[in-house]
Amino acid sequence: MSYNYTPLQSSAGRMIQKFGKSYTFARVTDGAYNPATGKANTSTATYAKNACVFDYSEADLAEGTVLRGDRRLLVESGDYQVGDTVTIGSDVYRVISVSEIKPADTVVAANLQVRK
Repeated sequence: MSYNYTPLQSSAGRMIQKFGKSYTFARVTDGAYNPATGKANTSTATYAKNACVFDYSEADLAEGTVLRGDRRLLVESGDYQVGDTVTIGSDVYRVISVSEIKPADTVVAANLQVRK
């Protein structure tokens, strides 16, 4: 018997919205190669998602996978990819790690590690 995690996903989204705030994410995708410029055309799509922002602890820094200045975002469910950017205040951070909270096949939320 499987459990329906959709209500938990909705609850997590409401909690993140209540205690976090909306942030603008951006994703750059490569298009067709342009022989005139010698480069691929790119397009940027932006989207807003709710998140709670946290600093990493000294213990996290000691493990070596987290650098000083990295931030952790607890975000509502969505399609996040390494390389996306997010604006926090006036700073732009790049997503370097995505860890979905995903019991069964339902993404309830995700943890993003971001770096300037």
